[in-house]
Amino acid sequence: MEPIIRSCLGSAETAQSIADRAERHVAAYREFLQKQNWKAGSPFHTRPIVDKTSYLTVWRFEELLGDDFEQTFTIFKSSGSSGHSFYWPQLKQTHRSSSEFLKTYLEKAFSVHEKKTLAIVGLALGSWIGGEHFSWVLKSVALAAPYPFSVFSPGSCHDEIIEMCLRANQYVDQILLVVCPSAIGHIQLRAEQSQRPLPLEKMRYLVLGEPFPESLRSSLQRRAGMAETESIIFSVYGSADTGSLGVESPASAALRKLLGLNSKLAEKIGLPSGSVPHFFHCCAPDTYLETIEGELLVTRWQGVPLVRYNLHDRATFYSWRELRSAILESQSENQNEAPFRGILAAAGPDLPDLISIAGRSDAGLILCGTNISESMLDAAVGSVALSATVTGLYKARIMHESDRQFLEFDLEIRAGVSVERVMEDRIYSQLVQALGREQPEFLDDWQNVYTHWDADPQRRILRLNCLPWPALSSRTEKEIKQRGTRK
Repeated sequence: MEPIIRSCLGSAETAQSIADRAERHVAAYREFLQKQNWKAGSPFHTRPIVDKTSYLTVWRFEELLGDDFEQTFTIFKSSGSSGHSFYWPQLKQTHRSSSEFLKTYLEKAFSVHEKKTLAIVGLALGSWIGGEHFSWVLKSVALAAPYPFSVFSPGSCHDEIIEMCLRANQYVDQILLVVCPSAIGHIQLRAEQSQRPLPLEKMRYLVLGEPFPESLRSSLQRRAGMAETESIIFSVYGSADTGSLGVESPASAALRKLLGLNSKLAEKIGLPSGSVPHFFHCCAPDTYLETIEGELLVTRWQGVPLVRYNLHDRATFYSWRELRSAILESQSENQNEAPFRGILAAAGPDLPDLISIAGRSDAGLILCGTNISESMLDAAVGSVALSATVTGLYKARIMHESDRQFLEFDLEIRAGVSVERVMEDRIYSQLVQALGREQPEFLDDWQNVYTHWDADPQRRILRLNCLPWPALSSRTEKEIKQRGTRK
């Protein structure tokens, strides 16, 4: 029996082959190994780790390329959210099956072969991989599909998205909106404010670029009049650096909901306390994945080949077969878990193994010695208790004043909500409790220390800047990704 948690996914032989080829044909990698004094012929796991700072930005672009650049069919750009954009050649061989894979995935996830579907690409267009790739591959799916499936690509122009949803409503069974998750609430609010309500019962969502709290999935299901077991939103995991690495499924979404209901079960399978991360089925069979000190390393042959490349995402790998078995064998008296356990049972043991992503390792904040990850902040601001007041968009940063640390939030307030002193006090109290549920260390510190200053807004541990909608939401039309933390 294999362990539930795995240290790697993919073929070690493939990884070794990629590394050997990179040594022979990639000048930058060869020089990098020499500078690291790596002994040729040593085991793969001893190879030095590379990342954007230590590798990609050090050597010239032409020195980073493989021996097959002439097989490039397009070039994508990263979003630059880390501070530096980079250009990534895409090889024909890597993408020849992209449209067939996506077609199969959409049929399983959203039943597009049974429902007349309009896909709307609401991601930033231009050279960014997210918008450019999905616009191209969805149109390729539409061109070959033997059933009604069409694509509209307005990019991040939200008024065009709303207008097309209304115009197409009578002709389709569902509208698949492909966006960053932070844009969903803004599009819905904009539609409501302009008296153009979206056909929410037909809306489905394929998202990428950012994590989202599970409360968003539940909220979208409620607004659409759907059961919590029905498929409404799934996330794709990957990066411009590596391409797609994983996808959510009905089963992995059910897993996340189930673990959110059962903290003891989450602890049993090795999840840290706090918010439950996304679970993605690995969808990159040509790639070797490792975790080192909790961070994700990628080895993949591509236009710019990568060997043990650190994405600085916090990751854990799970055997789907063993994890599913452990959960189904566990006991529970919570009847709310039953539908999700049923989905796991029906999914069978043969789905691809899981990549669990708990946010970026370099995006967390440290408040008085307590680590608060970006996923914890996302879940706290997106909690049900706050959902009637805030949109879920925020910016958070650690501030220093009079030798004290505090955590400052820019919070976007829903349209029509007036924030006076009583309301701000309520938001503060709800946010403290929500953050405490995600990070128990913070709750302990608040109960023992911070609460003494709660009566004075200027000395509270959380400083709130309440901004009227769409102060932050409007940026979703201009910025590729939304990051909640600021250093």
